[in-house]
Amino acid sequence: MRKICLFALFTVFVALFLSAVSMTAQTLPSNTLHNLLPSPAAAVAENNAPDLNLFGNFGNNVLDSFRGNNVYFHLTAVAATAIIVDQGVDYDVEHYFNEHTEYGSWARPVVFTGEYLPFIAGGSLFAYAKIRNDREVLGASFAVMQASLIEFVYNSALKAVTGRPNPDWRHVSDMDSLSKTFRFGFLRGGVFWGWPSGHTAATMAVVSALTSYYPDKTWLKVVGFGLVGYTMFGVSANNRGGMHWLSDAVAGALMSYAVGSTVGKYYRNIYSGPSQSSLLQPSVSPATGINPAGITLTFLF
Repeated sequence: MRKICLFALFTVFVALFLSAVSMTAQTLPSNTLHNLLPSPAAAVAENNAPDLNLFGNFGNNVLDSFRGNNVYFHLTAVAATAIIVDQGVDYDVEHYFNEHTEYGSWARPVVFTGEYLPFIAGGSLFAYAKIRNDREVLGASFAVMQASLIEFVYNSALKAVTGRPNPDWRHVSDMDSLSKTFRFGFLRGGVFWGWPSGHTAATMAVVSALTSYYPDKTWLKVVGFGLVGYTMFGVSANNRGGMHWLSDAVAGALMSYAVGSTVGKYYRNIYSGPSQSSLLQPSVSPATGINPAGITLTFLF
């Protein structure tokens, strides 16, 4: 329970910190309607085809990644980590892969996919969109890049304050104790190793942004989430289990899904415009005037 409370406190702190920083960087249009309506409704009201840009709705997308149903992804990541650590699953998984070295070659590619996927996916989509003048693909590229940016800052901040060491079997003999070690503070464990897994989080940010932007593409979900699963296996098995603890991968996937899906849905909404139901919104209010008796039925287009 103590671990869960500590994780929750640090997660909430980082979420609030990122939200405050991002809000100061957000650029607001001069049209005051944008300040009155929640995004993306304001953007759609201003223009049926608003401009797409990398930092569109950036501050609100950060906030939305941590509120509503998304908060459960972050809390589940914290709780799952505490349970996996407490039950010794991290140690068991590391011990298994440390003894079964044949999995190392299967896992090695995740070192590159987890690092470069956001650049490859975002850059390729952006280049294609510009060459073919494809506005839909342009929105997908911005969704990938913005989700990856938010994920990277969030992930790095969590690593900086939790200070969890990697499964360093080369220099530590008591791996069971090491699997339960967190050095809370600031930069006590750097931002390279640690909790949560950056490779898993980066992969999930790309996949969840794209699957939320293209919700009808079943093949993309199968391939994308399959890649996430492979990445979770890879970071746990690579280097004879010395890259990440299993709970690092679980937390990275859950937290990053909240970010990627939020950003992907925003850009899909901006590209597609309001749904048909939101184009016709009835409202009922008392009638006023010379003969005030009755009600007024209004449709907002």
